[in-house]
Amino acid sequence: MLNGDEDFEDLYGKWEPKLYQSSMAGTDRHFAALVGGPRWDDPYTIILMHDAVEQTFSRSDVRRELRDIRPLPSLRDDAAPSYVTISLQGDIYVVGPDGSQHFIIPGTQAESDTAAEIDFRSIFPYNDRWLVAGSGNFLKLGKGESWEDVSPSLPTEYPYSEAEWAILGQNIRGEIFIVAIQRPNQRYFNLYPGHPLYRSDMPEDERFELKKRLRAEKGTHPVLTALFTGTPGRWKRQVLPERIARTSPPYAWLAAVTSDNRGNDYLVGSDGLVMIGTPENGFSEISSSPDREKHYSGAAYLDGELVLIADSELFRFDGHSAKTFTPKVTLQLGSKRVQPSAVFAREDRLYLFDYGNRIFSLVEGEWREHSIPNELLERPFKAKKP
Repeated sequence: MLNGDEDFEDLYGKWEPKLYQSSMAGTDRHFAALVGGPRWDDPYTIILMHDAVEQTFSRSDVRRELRDIRPLPSLRDDAAPSYVTISLQGDIYVVGPDGSQHFIIPGTQAESDTAAEIDFRSIFPYNDRWLVAGSGNFLKLGKGESWEDVSPSLPTEYPYSEAEWAILGQNIRGEIFIVAIQRPNQRYFNLYPGHPLYRSDMPEDERFELKKRLRAEKGTHPVLTALFTGTPGRWKRQVLPERIARTSPPYAWLAAVTSDNRGNDYLVGSDGLVMIGTPENGFSEISSSPDREKHYSGAAYLDGELVLIADSELFRFDGHSAKTFTPKVTLQLGSKRVQPSAVFAREDRLYLFDYGNRIFSLVEGEWREHSIPNELLERPFKAKKP
């Protein structure tokens, strides 16, 4: 996908990649990860795929900031999976044992620099098409040149911007969880020529006081968060706690969904949020007030317990409160602190992916550390000669 780039350190400074997104297929044999240091002046991402049985890695590079990666359904359990990922601008990349493919969502900045700016956040395989979410009320289902809007009805009222959509994931029954965030629109609170309150002959002191009043008024409007479940064209809005649904800085968020073996789904997020329920019957909060300072970013269900990640810690959740459950291992590389970016449960094992380019596994009560070969983290890629 990408060649050259020998002089990148002269242009952008030291390359400091982080493992910031990951995905596991149906078993613990295969995983994929996005590794990079996304920054606006140097978008560059490594896509790594690993086969734990064959002990092999494969790598693809793109000069884009990639936001999400998901495994594609396979008809064979023993087949090496392919993965789909999306860029900030609207590129879709499919990588797998058969090579790489690149697609572009029509009308996006991936196609033209003059297209409307949409901040793409997530992608999800749905039947034989892609469900894609982003800013500007972008929630569409499609493939190739054919795309249709499948966003739930969610009016944009003054003084808010259009919804920013994100896809949390899917439960074991195939129901998809999506989130909409609506923020106060900055343009209503900036004094500029064309603003209803702007006058070209306005004295400087009056202009200053008006700007201050507009900034203060913006702070009175909370950020709105809405959760929907279902499938494209059949969405149901779910009730969220008020502190999540309507919040002022620091803003709240929903981060992940996972399921247990009894038919329950769990939603986790910032401000110590843990909810249990089903899309049919709704969700209720089961977390405790003392955990409000924890901001959960991922969850997995293992051995009858919910496992949560937040900041630099791992927790077991006993149904009411979270207890520290950080890997007790001798860290071999990089930071001495565990920095979880994702957690998965597969086949009675727990897998923890770390921003420091490490993977930890919990097997029969014992933590093990696995490192990614250094040559796979180099930029440009310097493959060993046969």
